Amino acid sequence: MKTDRYMKIVLSLIAVFLFLNLVAGLFPSRTAVAEVGSAGRYQISAWAAQVGSLGGHHSGYYVLDTITGKVVESHEDAHAEKK
Repeated sequence: MKTDRYMKIVLSLIAVFLFLNLVAGLFPSRTAVAEVGSAGRYQISAWAAQVGSLGGHHSGYYVLDTITGKVVESHEDAHAEKK
């Protein structure tokens, strides 16, 4: 009898969630609108790569100005393996 009660509760919860999903689909969602002048201007990208069998790795980053397309700042490092 516990299994029957448990099954009824689980099926009732699933039915409620499906109903809520249906009701939420009836209301139109609002789209996000960016304010003029508040859009991001810079893109930051980072990278890293292992150096073959030597055990070290390279890493770095660069910052791009998305309006002019120029690299604003960049940096590279080569790290040796620590033993």
